Amino acid sequence: MEAEAGLSHFIRLRADLLEGDYRLLYLAWLKVMTTYSDPYANEEYEDDEPNIAAYDREPPVPPGLKKLSPSLQNFVQVFEIDPFLVQAAAEASPDLKKALALDYRELIGRLPRAECDDFLARLAEGDPGVGLALRKRLSAYIPQERPQPDERRTIQGLLQRAEEFENAEKKRRAEAARQKHIAEMKALAAREAQVWQQVDTLLDTGRKIASVYDEATALLEKLKQLADFQDTRDVFQARLHRLAQKYASRPSLIARWESRGWV
Repeated sequence: MEAEAGLSHFIRLRADLLEGDYRLLYLAWLKVMTTYSDPYANEEYEDDEPNIAAYDREPPVPPGLKKLSPSLQNFVQVFEIDPFLVQAAAEASPDLKKALALDYRELIGRLPRAECDDFLARLAEGDPGVGLALRKRLSAYIPQERPQPDERRTIQGLLQRAEEFENAEKKRRAEAARQKHIAEMKALAAREAQVWQQVDTLLDTGRKIASVYDEATALLEKLKQLADFQDTRDVFQARLHRLAQKYASRPSLIARWESRGWV
């Protein structure tokens, strides 16, 4: 009820399922396995007994898990399926376009004449389900590839792989944040003197109100980060001490700096 997606965001899933797109069922299996069982521990089993759920093997992996439709994306979001788990599952999922690249003309040629006429008559009569019915009938001529038992992964293996993806993403984000911080500090270093002057001018000519104090303190926060980055903390403390002496008569301002351990 709290989700932003409404029923209209899921209507397409039924049609896709009827047309043989089983990604919804696979994603539902992932949800069930991670909701109603703990792959790493289960109180129902003794310590020396294996956790059956952890070794349940996955169903056949449908094509197209690497690129989900908007409806399937809504399903993953609303039902809170771990996106890294979906990413792990998608490793064994073939490309959807390749899976749908079928020669329907050749398949239709296998149908008996009477059956072809029946489909044509239904099409002319405006039967809205004739296309779906025809594709379902032709699917009988398509060889279904079934993975060998040893190729099907366990939910435990999928969760471990998902954890690897999550850790890799955390490292990537941390590195991106580090590079961004370095760039910001280098840019700030080029105008460090101007920022110090900006703080002094703001406090000297600005009104003695909270918003001015907050703005000046925010600038000093940046300068403190720069001092940490450049290992010039003593210089920062000395300049801040002079500012604190100059504006010692403003307890509200000094209290902000004291709360940060600057003075």
